[in-house]
Amino acid sequence: MTEEQEKGQAPADWKRRQMRGIPASFEAFWTKSEQDGFRYGVQLDERHCNAQGFVHGGLMMSIMDHILSLKIWEASDRSICSTVHLDCHFLSPLRAPCFVEVDTEILRQGKKTAFLRGILRSDDKDIMEATGVWNIMPVPKS
Repeated sequence: MTEEQEKGQAPADWKRRQMRGIPASFEAFWTKSEQDGFRYGVQLDERHCNAQGFVHGGLMMSIMDHILSLKIWEASDRSICSTVHLDCHFLSPLRAPCFVEVDTEILRQGKKTAFLRGILRSDDKDIMEATGVWNIMPVPKS
């Protein structure tokens, strides 16, 4: 385990990003440039926990929804993308502080609809998996 992982911090090769709206409430959104786009992660602490001291499941679902939306937004030439359906399965509880990242996969993409899958991980452990459907609304070129 790296020193960053022990402290629940983002790895050194990730960059902090400022977001607007609901994603801004994550407060520590990170990206890492990769060959096929970006990888996304969130640094979590006790503010993100439920009364039992675990990272709140609703927050993890919000993170997953946002990151999968970003993935299809990138893949659809920055079209407006809205979630139609998101199916989440919790695999393991998660304690903060921790850094989570989401592996994303576009299962199928058409002109107006996309199907995606994501796995939320922390310290190489699968915490949550999700599949979903997104509506794609192309932005008219000016």
